[in-house]
Amino acid sequence: MKKISFNENWLCSLNGAESSPLTLPHDASQSFGRAPDAPSGTGGAFYLGGVCEYTKTFTVEDPSESLILEVEGAYPLAEIFLNGQSLGKCAYGYRGYFFDLSPLQAKNSLTIRVDDTARPNSRWYSGSGLYRGVNLYSGNKNHIHPEGIRVTTLSIDPAEIEVTADLTGSGEIRISILKDGAEIASASGQNARIKIPDAKLWSAETPELYTCRVTLTDENGTVLDEAETPFGIRKLTWSPEGFFINGQSVKFKGGCVHHDHGVIGAMTFLESEYRRIARLKEFGFNAVRSAHHPASKALLQACDELGMYVMDETWDMWYQHKTPYDYASRFEQNWQSDALALIAKDYNHPSVVMYSIGNEVTEPAEERGMALAREIADLFRASDPTRPTTAGINITLVAMQKMGINMTEMNDEAAKERSKNVSSTDFNEMASANADRMNQTAASDQADALTADLFAALDIAGYNYASSRYPIEGEKHPERLVVGSETYAWALPDNWAMVEKYPYLIGDFMWTAWDYIGENGIGAWSWEEDSSSFFKGYPWTLADSGALDILGHDNGEAGQAAVLWNAADIWVGAVPPNHPNQSLSKAMWRGSNALPRWSYRGCDGNPAQVEVYGRGALASLSLNGKDLGTQPLSKCKAVFDLPYESGTLTARILDESGNVLAEKSLVSATGEPQVCLTAEAPRTDENIVYVAVDLVGENGEIECNADRALTVRVEGGELLGFGSANPKTPEFFRSGTYTTWYGRALAVVRKTAETTTLNVENRLISF
Repeated sequence: MKKISFNENWLCSLNGAESSPLTLPHDASQSFGRAPDAPSGTGGAFYLGGVCEYTKTFTVEDPSESLILEVEGAYPLAEIFLNGQSLGKCAYGYRGYFFDLSPLQAKNSLTIRVDDTARPNSRWYSGSGLYRGVNLYSGNKNHIHPEGIRVTTLSIDPAEIEVTADLTGSGEIRISILKDGAEIASASGQNARIKIPDAKLWSAETPELYTCRVTLTDENGTVLDEAETPFGIRKLTWSPEGFFINGQSVKFKGGCVHHDHGVIGAMTFLESEYRRIARLKEFGFNAVRSAHHPASKALLQACDELGMYVMDETWDMWYQHKTPYDYASRFEQNWQSDALALIAKDYNHPSVVMYSIGNEVTEPAEERGMALAREIADLFRASDPTRPTTAGINITLVAMQKMGINMTEMNDEAAKERSKNVSSTDFNEMASANADRMNQTAASDQADALTADLFAALDIAGYNYASSRYPIEGEKHPERLVVGSETYAWALPDNWAMVEKYPYLIGDFMWTAWDYIGENGIGAWSWEEDSSSFFKGYPWTLADSGALDILGHDNGEAGQAAVLWNAADIWVGAVPPNHPNQSLSKAMWRGSNALPRWSYRGCDGNPAQVEVYGRGALASLSLNGKDLGTQPLSKCKAVFDLPYESGTLTARILDESGNVLAEKSLVSATGEPQVCLTAEAPRTDENIVYVAVDLVGENGEIECNADRALTVRVEGGELLGFGSANPKTPEFFRSGTYTTWYGRALAVVRKTAETTTLNVENRLISF
């Protein structure tokens, strides 16, 4: 069927107030705004909810043709109406749905109503509305379903694939395999085995892609339908000896990522996903975990094309609520269709190497939940035996629930009175205060026994915050393959040493690779007066937990990962020295707040701390030509304390003999800082452009201590979002005015004309 973007010219009513025509995707939460008393609370970053109705009229030349509507994501509760008649609902806000639009009229009206009034319905910022866009598929009554082609790698030496096609109606099928536009193999039939000559295998290091084209004809050879899907030729195997891709052992250098994209909220673009994955690869990541919901098609496409392994996750909860209005009440009626939709979406994406069937679900602590765990895992294995199942299991939580203590149930007063339950936010606070104790509890014999059945149901045991178990699993459970599905970023050096040591430990997914909206201040290292409290009130906005901030800029966590994973020889940064005599509060979900900058005007003489990461024996430091000595590298890190002095800071990594292995300098900005606009080269054809808005000195260096509010104006385009990485601010990403944070901000623009111009304080850039 022919795929048509159905994203333009929608009318949207927000709580009854109509807007001008808009182009999808659209995040209604950014329009609903925020308030200190918003029911979403600190988890949802105090965003308000509401009802949004999207309406679009369209005509068809032939009402008898088949039209299928695809809604890639509608959060949280959507119902689809065609010409006033309900076609169905989107029960789960993070998966895609297909709706048959037959029968049609010559002129038609389509309405999608999304209800986000019942809050809180998520533990983080979800966004709302049609945040992932809409597609229309048109074609003959005899056609191939939009997700009806499946390509399976049978072997890699020699390379052989199996192609199956799901048809509606009848016809003759021809299958063509293309590489770089040229046909290299073909076959006939609805199910065919095809050998691929001189096959180039897909991996994160060599993301080679092919195209499978399926052509449907009638008995006279007339083409009825044609469909294509990209795919990669790669083979997965796993055992207690490790995880193997194309016969090669792979260790996952991973990070968890939420679905939002910072200043544009939850809107999903291929450009945004491509940018994020490309940036993570720069720092050595080779894997991401979609936390805690199915990944978008755009994310998977970016991972396929750039080379990034994916653990695609299903749900954050099963039938037990973690917030009062979340998906738990609809889970049992819909989980099977959710799982099958995830598999259909993922099947041809070589980047997807694991299915996670849940995050920190505690239902398996009871017989009903354990039976469900087996049923879910069995469904995945039966529907796709080519990939393993795992889950992000917090061993301590499951063990506690088996002992009658539920730490993840919703924060509802009646529930608390009935079972002494507390919310997942309360659990996060407890985990923050007792990280070591939680980790050690996971290694106890009691916790082991209470979770043994659950891990036996999975192909790979996923451990959330249970690294204490890593050294003992080879002896206790020689049959078990383990992945660190969620870990503290600051624990990466120790965790990675164990990943390299134990064959059965196949990787580490840090929390988190990229900062996100909501779960306010969970990782904040801050001098704010209220930062010592785990519960961050309004106007906190961001988790402030990420190796990269919401703009995509690195800190010491990213530098540490890059060095450990051989993506960089050296990384150097400084803790901001602009808060003298103030107490720094450090949250558990962060390991460093050092920035790769040495430019803080007015801070000369203030205490400063410099972090140097590298592989060697020693790190040396000099400032403006003055030698400040050396420090031994411990776990690839050395720390220097010194008075701040503007100028040039140089760090070196030395071997045991004093030979220089790597060198890096940071330079202070000179002169009065001015606005500098830099447009990133587009990575896709979506007409989405990212523009860095920085305060720089005369020498081009960013000034970190002269932040000010800036206003962005756009001609020939639409401003999708403008903001900084400030975790605590009442400012809005859609307002066009925002204050820089350590000298940096970011604007995202959709081009609507041949030339688009962005203006900030009469500084212009056109693209």
